[in-house]
Amino acid sequence: MNMLKKITLTITLMVLSGNLLAANDEKQQMNSDKAQIAQVFENYMSKYNHFINKQELKLSPALYSEQVMLISGNGKATSITSEKMNKGVTGFLTQLKAKGVSKVAWETVEVKLLADNIALASNIAVRYLANGEVYDRAGATYFLNKAATGWEISAFALHAPDNAINFSPAI
Repeated sequence: MNMLKKITLTITLMVLSGNLLAANDEKQQMNSDKAQIAQVFENYMSKYNHFINKQELKLSPALYSEQVMLISGNGKATSITSEKMNKGVTGFLTQLKAKGVSKVAWETVEVKLLADNIALASNIAVRYLANGEVYDRAGATYFLNKAATGWEISAFALHAPDNAINFSPAI
C-alpha cells in the first residue's frame, strides 16, 4: 500500500509539473507574439514618419496581408489589395503633410490575442505640427493574423480616439 501511495504521488507531481511547464511555455509564446505585434506597429509608425519626411513609402517590412478589409468612418467595408492599401496610405500621408503635420506617434497601442494566430489591436495616434502642437488624434482598431512571414494587418476600422478599446484588466 505504501508503494502504491508513492507511485500515485509521483505520477500526480509529474502531471502537475508538466502542466506548469506547458502554462509557462504558453505565457512565453503569448509575450513573444505581443512583442512581435508591437514591432508591427513600430514599423507602421516608422513608415508613416519616413514618408512625411522623405515622401517615400517604404514597402519593407510589409504591414498588410494580401487582402485588407478597410472599414471607414461612414461604415463602408472595402476589401483591397495590400498594393492599393499602400497607395491609399501615400495619398493620406500626402494630405496630412499638406496640412502641416510633421510627425505621427502612438499615444496607445493595446493588443489582445484572440487565438494562436489572431489578434486585435486598438490604437490611438497623435499627429503633430512642426511647432510640436497637436494637430489631432485618431483611433483605429485592427485585426491581425499570424502568417508564415509573421504578424500582419488583415483588417482595420477608423474611429474616434475615445472609442479605442482598452484591453488592460480593470484594477
